[in-house]
Amino acid sequence: MGFLTDPPATHVWHENRYYTVNPSYDIVLDLQKMYGDSRLNDVDKINTALRMLIVRPKRIHMSTNQKMNLLQAIYDQCIQIPERHSPKNQQKVFDFEFDGEYIYSSFLLDYGIDLIDMRGILPWKKFIALFQGLSERTKIREVMRIRGMEIPKYNGKNAKQIQEIQELKSYYALPVKGGGGQKGLDALFFALESQAVKNG
Repeated sequence: MGFLTDPPATHVWHENRYYTVNPSYDIVLDLQKMYGDSRLNDVDKINTALRMLIVRPKRIHMSTNQKMNLLQAIYDQCIQIPERHSPKNQQKVFDFEFDGEYIYSSFLLDYGIDLIDMRGILPWKKFIALFQGLSERTKIREVMRIRGMEIPKYNGKNAKQIQEIQELKSYYALPVKGGGGQKGLDALFFALESQAVKNG
């Protein structure tokens, strides 16, 4: 069993009921954005996430804890990608929301895939596999490389090189974001970008 042989996970069996799920990349990214909104409380986040992920959602008569368990099951089966070893304190080199245009143009260049046309269709796990396979010629890979560059130590001769690198890093710098917290289910959707890099 593996990525190439397993059918895409679009159903979750939870507490004697099947739920049909649409884990398309745009829904998952909207969820990540929503989970970063500190104005919403945990209950609102759980209810909104289930409405977004479940196809034709009906009123779910469950306790908050049961809903949280259902959301966890959806995440585990339909969204989460396998963990692989990565360096600790890895520098953040991209942001799905901030770098949307770069990612869009990169998919179009490498694969001929128009991500806008694929909203609601392309599953998250396929999106991540394609993202990780983007070639170095794509804009997002160029930007990630620049952000991850180390600035060399000054040796008396490389002032221009240092200045150029600093200017590039400044131009492509990611904005500083606040967050909705790292507790409970918030951690699920905050993990998505780090997983995409870990597996890349």
